[in-house]
Amino acid sequence: MNGSPPVPLHRNRDYRRLWAAHALSAFGSQATFIALPLVLLTATHSVTDFGIVTFVEIGSSVFLGLPAGVIVDRIPHKRLLLCCDLGRACAFGLFALAVVSHQVSLPLAVLLAVVNSVLGAPFGPAASAALRDVVPPSQLTSALSFSQARAATVTLAGPLVGAALYAVTPVLPFIVDGLSYLASAACVASVRLPARGPEAARTAAAPRFLRDLTTGVHEVRRSPFLRYTLVNAAVVNFAFHGIVLVLIAQGAGGDDGSAGFHNGAIIAISGVGNLVGSLCATWAGRVFSPRALVLVIGWTTAVLVPLLPLSGSVAFTGLIIGLCGLTAPAANVVISAARLHSVPKHLQGRVQTACDLIPALIVPFGPLTAGALLDRLPAGTVLLLYGAVLAVLAVFSTASSGLRRIPDLRETPAPDPRPVRAQPETHA
Repeated sequence: MNGSPPVPLHRNRDYRRLWAAHALSAFGSQATFIALPLVLLTATHSVTDFGIVTFVEIGSSVFLGLPAGVIVDRIPHKRLLLCCDLGRACAFGLFALAVVSHQVSLPLAVLLAVVNSVLGAPFGPAASAALRDVVPPSQLTSALSFSQARAATVTLAGPLVGAALYAVTPVLPFIVDGLSYLASAACVASVRLPARGPEAARTAAAPRFLRDLTTGVHEVRRSPFLRYTLVNAAVVNFAFHGIVLVLIAQGAGGDDGSAGFHNGAIIAISGVGNLVGSLCATWAGRVFSPRALVLVIGWTTAVLVPLLPLSGSVAFTGLIIGLCGLTAPAANVVISAARLHSVPKHLQGRVQTACDLIPALIVPFGPLTAGALLDRLPAGTVLLLYGAVLAVLAVFSTASSGLRRIPDLRETPAPDPRPVRAQPETHA
């Protein structure tokens, strides 16, 4: 090792191409987010059919989570990313042909959803695991903050672009989606990823696939830090998905025009706050220790949410939600960077999918609980209850021994610039 400082991210060729591959893949998915229900509704005239497709896609993603983690740890990341991209390019290309020939049907849309879930489930964990191969530990926080910014930008722009493409011709979003996966595959093909180590090779050769499904879960149970990240993500997902439903229900109380403006403005402000927060996450990660940053954000959110019932104006509500969106990415970034750094390389896929599984299962219960509470309590009271949930999480985080063990990547030792001297050979 020559002791030279790491290459800046903007000059890191492999990181830039891996980032672009993930961005293109995510953009393609968001571009068809609006187009798929419209095409299906035109073909079948049934809202229920789209509900079935959505249920199948989400259910498949959750069901395939743990198997995807095993696959990520067994197959070289570059090969797996290429297979996922090329497979989805073919699937959306064939669906585009069905749109052109007016052959769209419920079974075909369900098949597309299943293929998209099967190939999409391992893509994210594989891309995250590959990030550790192209970025040194000292730059993981910055790299993940750019990933958060990418996700926020794609979520804002993708559906808008998809709607504009659909207005030109219904097949265009699916063509663009297929081409985005091809472009992503081209980026992945040019990324230089190191050969897998002997420990990973032994894992890949192990025949006990079913036993490996629970390896990530056992690793999470063994680590206090990983257990904390699981609880944090589950509670935050539960609370904010419920809060969003309450705010949407409040907006729906007005006339149609004001309801659309209310909900659209809140979602847009939240997205902008998330984007700005993602760009500031690197600075925050340098200024605060990871534990201090998570606690500051947790307590700030717990204080902000109870303010929501104080005013019914869109501007005030948008300000509170925007501030919550502004602070959340920094906590996500430092937790993700610490997890990526601390988990052994050969367990990255299984641990990541295990950490994602429980929060994903919890998500539907946030809106479900909010709906049940709104039938019995005023919206302001329901928001206060969700604020209390976040306050309990903040107290738990303050006392958590798991959060105290979060690695501080600011303290990652720099390489020793002195040359390593050869040790004299000894003989038994």
